[in-house]
Amino acid sequence: MKHGFGIIGAGSIAGVHARAIDTIMDAELVGVFDHNPGKTRTFGNTYKCKAFDSAEELCNDDSIDVVCICTPSGKHLEPALAAITAGKHCIIEKPLETSIERCNMIIEAGVKHNVLVSGIFPMRFSKVNIELKKAIDQGRFGKLVMGDAYVKWFRTPEYYSEVKWRSSLASSGGGAVMNQAIHSVDLLRWFMGNVSAVCAFSGLVGHEGIEVEDVAAATLKFENGAVGVIEASTAVNPGFYRRIEILGTRGSVIIEEERLITWKFEEETEEDDIIRERYSGSHVTGGGVSDPKAISDLGHLRQLLNIIKAIDNGRSPAIDAPEAKKAVELVLAIYASAKNKRIVYL
Repeated sequence: MKHGFGIIGAGSIAGVHARAIDTIMDAELVGVFDHNPGKTRTFGNTYKCKAFDSAEELCNDDSIDVVCICTPSGKHLEPALAAITAGKHCIIEKPLETSIERCNMIIEAGVKHNVLVSGIFPMRFSKVNIELKKAIDQGRFGKLVMGDAYVKWFRTPEYYSEVKWRSSLASSGGGAVMNQAIHSVDLLRWFMGNVSAVCAFSGLVGHEGIEVEDVAAATLKFENGAVGVIEASTAVNPGFYRRIEILGTRGSVIIEEERLITWKFEEETEEDDIIRERYSGSHVTGGGVSDPKAISDLGHLRQLLNIIKAIDNGRSPAIDAPEAKKAVELVLAIYASAKNKRIVYL
């Protein structure tokens, strides 16, 4: 079955969706809508699809059965509800939304209208991350001791001034944690399991005149007894690759973006040398460390393929809406701890 896609929101991430859709044999990009008519027309011309005059017109088009929500982070709810109530499957860029209440409204609408709703977290589809998750599930780490995520990036003042929603708390839901580090927040929770408590600090250090944090650090206590940290910034010049460290009593793995730094276990297998050789090479993308457009489309492509397969087989995708909400819950706990100067228990 050929799936017709629509995109609501024509910012930079929409182009990643469009290119991924174009690569898939069973998918076709039918059209786009953005509140800025000029952006809608430009995007439509660039990606050879229809420029719709409203979100409602796009959602009511019979040739579209899947809608990608690529609007600003705090403005996912309304277009998502428009798509869902029109009976369309819905793919929502990270974060799912910026409050638990708004996330729940999306989840409930998806159940009510019997459509698939998925949140975008493409790092879970990286092959090296899949190998790491497999090693965790096989018990190769022994007891998990620590799980850490570091996202130390750089964004210029123009990054915030040229696209106004990024600096607005209402439109973005937050800064370095909600909109940059949330991929690693999701990945860390996927690897380590649920978090039981958070103690965090955040602030605005390297930028001026914006409403969101550009630096944050959180200490985590996981339900399995392990501890960890999340560090996030958009003020670190020149910016560094994302780093994940999963450390246990019988083995440890460190990954920088998609490059393997350490893969070492007490009990080695024949496959370990193959994994080290395969994933220890040079970086394949800029990783978005100082340029938000310097990312690969491959993760989105792999996730869209997973979603299409789920639609065709009538099952849940790897990251459904309730699963995507969990990263938002952890981000909001970090913000609550930093704001109220106390430990937050989840």
